[in-house]
Amino acid sequence: MVIVLLMGTLLAVLNMSVVTPALPSIMKDLGVDSTTVQWLSSGYSLVEAMVIPLAAFLMGRFSTRRLFIGCISLFAAGSLVAAFAPTFPLLMVGRVLQALCTGAIMPMVTAVILLVFPKESRGTAMGITGLVVGFAPALGPSISGVIIDSFGWRTLFVIMAAVSLIVIALAAVYLRNFDGFQPGAFDPVSVLLSSVGLACLLYGLSTFTSTGNMALTVALIVIGVLLVAVFVRRQLKAKEPMLRVGILDNRTYAHSVIIVACMQAALMGCNVMVPMFIQTVLGASATASGLAMLPGALIGACCGIVSGRMFDKYGIRKVALPGLTVMTIGGVLMALLGADASVILTACAYTVLYAGLMFAMTPVNTWGINALDNENIGHAQSVTNTVGQIASSMGTALIVSISALSTTLAPTATGHAQSILGSTLAFAAIAVILAAALVAALLATRTHRGTTKRTLVGQ
Repeated sequence: MVIVLLMGTLLAVLNMSVVTPALPSIMKDLGVDSTTVQWLSSGYSLVEAMVIPLAAFLMGRFSTRRLFIGCISLFAAGSLVAAFAPTFPLLMVGRVLQALCTGAIMPMVTAVILLVFPKESRGTAMGITGLVVGFAPALGPSISGVIIDSFGWRTLFVIMAAVSLIVIALAAVYLRNFDGFQPGAFDPVSVLLSSVGLACLLYGLSTFTSTGNMALTVALIVIGVLLVAVFVRRQLKAKEPMLRVGILDNRTYAHSVIIVACMQAALMGCNVMVPMFIQTVLGASATASGLAMLPGALIGACCGIVSGRMFDKYGIRKVALPGLTVMTIGGVLMALLGADASVILTACAYTVLYAGLMFAMTPVNTWGINALDNENIGHAQSVTNTVGQIASSMGTALIVSISALSTTLAPTATGHAQSILGSTLAFAAIAVILAAALVAALLATRTHRGTTKRTLVGQ
């Protein structure tokens, strides 16, 4: 049963990354420009983020089997629409259908897996999930590149549809329903507030560094923040909230969300800056930048399952703090890179950062989840994923904006010198964010006198 759930997760995560190598081919076949085709990625992320806050309501409204099979069926339909789309708008419709599935299924699968395992084994469960989530983005672009070169981009969506049908068949046989997800009232106003608010906020943040109309972008961000704030206030006052944001009153869970948000913001910013540094500063190819990031992704995925098992045995402090420390050291190493660095040296620094981050991510996440009752796990996954989406967008916008300061600080320097300075500033900012996550974890996981390891794990 867990394998079936993880297959659904693998399908959803792979779908986020496999389309990127296909964008040039899609531009040529459907006659669209780069500004238009990028919506296959950015639009996908926006729709996914809009659905995530509804996941807790859907888990309470539908049985596990119905929701999982329904989501994968929607994913299969979207894949088929995209595979045979004669025009770009129809291709975009297929991607939207896929994103609707991903936004609902990711929190649900994690929540169900957490309910399958008792608290003392949840670190292992989260580690297994992290292994799948970590491997997929690393392998996705490579696999899709081979398929695109051999059979064309439409084959990607055909394969996704075929795998979806296999997952549906297996789920019909092996997946059983789980109790514990409390039904919530459907509130159209809350749906409107969260959807429009997150769409405005995330679109504003994602276009902050490339917009031609800064006033409009800032206005969208402000409107998004206000609408999300009204949504949160409405949930706190409701007798039956659609999303229990009140679980953030639990200090342990709130601390874990903050720490993870810092890590995700830094990671997304780093994933944008590393290819730019390798290609613009070091003058290497796009292939070299992709290969430089591959070892970190693979090693990091394995680190998650190891740290999950260690968390079950030793608790949060002895596992998360070493990982956060290694992660911060990796950030400092990235900040020290200069024009005389090599691709191999850059790959090593990135691997240290990513491995440490993934080693810490699983125990910190599990530590926060274990602080909550089982009935709140579904809501917790929705809150964590929503905050993660916002943090990722903010991190990318912030880091890229900091790198752009090089033109202001050194207006007379050459373009290459400005690129070096911009990369240094961006990597330094990443190191600061990672250090802040380490400090937050040091303060939040302090073991008070008389507190046992077992108690700390369950707090």
